[in-house]
Amino acid sequence: MLGPDFQKYSNQSNYHFDSFPYENSYEEEEYQDKYKEIVFRDKWGSKYGNQFQTSAPNKRNVSKKIGSPLSSPTFKSSSSSSSHLSTSSISNYNSHHKHHHYHHKKKDSTKLKEIIKNLLLPNKFNPMKKTTFISILPIEITMKIISYLPFQDVLSIQFVCSEWYLITREEVLWKTIYQNYFQVYPNRELLLKKSEKSSQLHWREIFKQQHERESRWKGDRFKEAHLIGHTGTVWALHLDDERVYTGSFDKTAKVWDTKTKKCRFTLAGHYYPIQCLDVKNNIMATGSLDNSIRIWDLEKGKSKGILTTRAHNFDVFCLQQIGDQIISGSSDSTVKVWNISEILNDTIEIPDADEEEEALQDNVMNDPFAVNNSFTSLPDINEPDHVHTNIISVNDKTSTRYRNHNLTSTQTFKHQSCVTCLQVYGNILMSGGSDRVVRVWDLNTSQPIQILSGHNEGIRALQFNGNVLVTGSDDTTVRVWDLRSKNSNISTLRGHNGSVRCLQWDGTTLITGSNDQSVRWWNLNYDYDQSKELFSFNSSISCLQFTDSILMCGLSDSKVQINKFY
Repeated sequence: MLGPDFQKYSNQSNYHFDSFPYENSYEEEEYQDKYKEIVFRDKWGSKYGNQFQTSAPNKRNVSKKIGSPLSSPTFKSSSSSSSHLSTSSISNYNSHHKHHHYHHKKKDSTKLKEIIKNLLLPNKFNPMKKTTFISILPIEITMKIISYLPFQDVLSIQFVCSEWYLITREEVLWKTIYQNYFQVYPNRELLLKKSEKSSQLHWREIFKQQHERESRWKGDRFKEAHLIGHTGTVWALHLDDERVYTGSFDKTAKVWDTKTKKCRFTLAGHYYPIQCLDVKNNIMATGSLDNSIRIWDLEKGKSKGILTTRAHNFDVFCLQQIGDQIISGSSDSTVKVWNISEILNDTIEIPDADEEEEALQDNVMNDPFAVNNSFTSLPDINEPDHVHTNIISVNDKTSTRYRNHNLTSTQTFKHQSCVTCLQVYGNILMSGGSDRVVRVWDLNTSQPIQILSGHNEGIRALQFNGNVLVTGSDDTTVRVWDLRSKNSNISTLRGHNGSVRCLQWDGTTLITGSNDQSVRWWNLNYDYDQSKELFSFNSSISCLQFTDSILMCGLSDSKVQINKFY
């Protein structure tokens, strides 16, 4: 129901509606004046009521001489002659200010219209709006709040206004979002740097690339290929931009071209199966069940010799190259550090072709990918097609081919049982074994730092980065550890039904291979919620490695399976 004074005020000549409701409603001003009059009379009494009526038409510009409703009666002159204006003076005053009051009200209505426009219009269509709650907060606090939103919401709020758009373009914001999504929680406090490949990219683009990679792993679109050439289980695997390196139960190591999927050459010489290998700067080190470690020059396709006839007392299960050092682990319960600078700097040439040909006649190995299986002479490394020739190495019967450098280890660390996996970063060495623990060592002092226990059976694979360690065990579980506190197991991942033989993780992406003939993908920030079986094979998985879109698995059926996700 309309108010009792609706008819009175609706007849005003200057009253109209447009697209903004109530912007020209002058009833509210008049009602406010009446309210002020009531409050004034209650405070000062009816004696001064006439003064309020006189001053009401122009409540902002009335002089205190005629009495303002907000001025106290004590300011009035005590002289009765000076306290009253003549009737003609008041009449002239009212007529003079009546016209001014009309324009003043019109000015106020324009201001009121702008206020309502700022309140009702979205900021996107209102460039005149200067202040939002975002502009009031410090930019650091604003970005911290926004960084906790799902990235889809961050992409949406950029359309709210220009201020929000500029904030959502801040590189610091997307760096924080990247950390929240693709860094395991204990590593979020670490300094995050761009890789060499992405050094010129905005963190928003880096986040996009990483998210696309995660989406590829979750999807089912991939192309499959195989490397076929070994005759035994592929125990070791290494991948770079141009080549794939494999070590097998058939006692050989092979070098493959990633584009053609062809074997470039085969390296033979170990008496027993090759269990592990590592490649750095065209130098490959291989560890075998024959207790030896051999060094190979991949540029020339030659052996550079062996460290010593017996590097360990038993099988060499794992090794890693770090600069001019090799760190090896063995079933003799030890981890040893070797300095191979002498081998790397060795300039002694191999025997000439005639001598080598004679020694090789009894050691030729057939390779299905070789261009010519009949070996006649050593290839000329200056020829462009030498990569298609089957380069064969001989065994220890030819001492001139394999120089025994008789090295002695510089450091030795002991476990209580077989050492099956290790990793070195900086001055930190971590090793795991059949004694069901991971031991952390300081290479500078040769002293133990920490022992991590929790697995129920032997540890078969490990990888650490920053404050996070991930281990795979014969007890079928994968454990994630926070290295900032002692023996702190963040989570235990269950999904395999067999021994976890190999693993690799990057950011929050973890891929594991098992004796249960399956490969699983995990998101380390979500435990079981984000896990998926990628593949199931007819043979167990002994080793794996992945890049942004390629996953390679070494299998017990002597094949290497390559899956390219897209």
